[in-house]
Amino acid sequence: MATKDMSVGKPIKVLYAFAVPMIISVLFQQFYNIADSLIAGNFIFDDGIALASVNSAYPVTVVFIAIGNGFGVGGGVVISRIFGAKQYSRTKTSILTALINIFVFALLFTLIGVFTCKPLLSAMNSQDLGDAVFAQSVDYLNVYIYGLTFLFVYNVVSSIFQALGNSKTPLFLLIFSTLLNVIVDIIFVKYFNMGIKGLAWGTFLAQGVASVISLILLLVNISKLPKDSQEKQVAITEIPKEQDKASTHAKDSDALKTSMKKSWKENPIFSLSIWSSIMLMSLPSILQNSTVSIGQLFVQSLVNSFSNPNLVSAYGSAFKINYIIISIFLTISNAMATFTSQNIGANHLDRAKEGLKGGLISMIVIALVSTTLYMALAKQLVGAFISQQNDEIISIGSQFLYILAPFYIVVCIKIIFDGFIRGAGDMAGFTSSTMTDLVIRVGLSYIFVKACHLSYVSIWWSWPIGWVLGTAVSVIFYLSKRWQKTSLKKL
Repeated sequence: MATKDMSVGKPIKVLYAFAVPMIISVLFQQFYNIADSLIAGNFIFDDGIALASVNSAYPVTVVFIAIGNGFGVGGGVVISRIFGAKQYSRTKTSILTALINIFVFALLFTLIGVFTCKPLLSAMNSQDLGDAVFAQSVDYLNVYIYGLTFLFVYNVVSSIFQALGNSKTPLFLLIFSTLLNVIVDIIFVKYFNMGIKGLAWGTFLAQGVASVISLILLLVNISKLPKDSQEKQVAITEIPKEQDKASTHAKDSDALKTSMKKSWKENPIFSLSIWSSIMLMSLPSILQNSTVSIGQLFVQSLVNSFSNPNLVSAYGSAFKINYIIISIFLTISNAMATFTSQNIGANHLDRAKEGLKGGLISMIVIALVSTTLYMALAKQLVGAFISQQNDEIISIGSQFLYILAPFYIVVCIKIIFDGFIRGAGDMAGFTSSTMTDLVIRVGLSYIFVKACHLSYVSIWWSWPIGWVLGTAVSVIFYLSKRWQKTSLKKL
């Protein structure tokens, strides 16, 4: 397994070399996420019911994705910090600890999902969209929840690869999984006439295959990590040939037991202290990610309350288009977090700051390019989700993009600073920035619609307002240098 020590080499070059495969990977990830909507809108001819159903269920799936990503972020920060300090035996233990942890929580959230799926959709006003939309949303989610273990394990394994500086293996696996998902989805829907259930089972199968392959690759190759520089190989003294066989066997057995005990002590498969560090880093990320996703559930509920399936189809489609760019920003932010964490672990603070500068420049360039493209092609992008011309869906979806796209330069600044302070271990600053954005965005949406009785367009405007205030909080935390204190803490 190829790993990368990001505490050596030219900082900008190292960061870009690590981030580019991750960006390509996230583009495939987003195509993976929107594939179901594209296929539902273009291959299931039911007056848009399937597309509305998938988009209605999508915010619930994002909650589970956010939780899995949160565990991956927490484990990645801890593993990259230990790996950056060249403590390779502890790196192996931290990897195994992260895997055990995610298997347990995956089973727990699967049980939670099974019992909360239908009530959650009801609470989101999905029934206001009609019985057909609600029933298909429930069918889709039920199958999706069965594959949560695959989803969680794959996300954590990908984060482990990235924490070790290997961003290519997750990319190859994701490309394979994405192509498999699209092929199986089309076969199930177009040729087997399975409808929306075919989309769900296609996702289940693709995630399962990718999860199993990625886990096998990780387990097979972690033994290739180098030995700690301070480790000394303890050889078992050869027993003289003249000793009798019984004595030789007894001493060999004792030596083997001693060696196994020493190996277990140096390379345990689970460490309570490392698990505590992983949870300490994971919980704020899980809270932040899931809270943002839950906030999206509230916004989706507000959109559903207008009882307009075309509005739901338009919002869901435009949201996914918007999230392609946001996910690229988040990916660079994750690369920034790993880069920062490894360099702080190696006591190279200046390199971490130089990486931040390079990451910020690249984010601003991407923001300007994406703003230009979305403003010019908004109608065509939304129109790709429907097989037949629907002016209302295209108009509503493109309006959403017209309002948000000019503010990409603001949100990219927020996200890159979030990645830096998270990599430095300042989870309070990271959480405060994100929660500010979330509370403002969701709160204003409800104030505009419920209290001021404004149209759904006011919901779109709550996004840039939240981004501006969240960016201010993130930059303030960075300038306060509070993260320098948290970065001194040992894991």
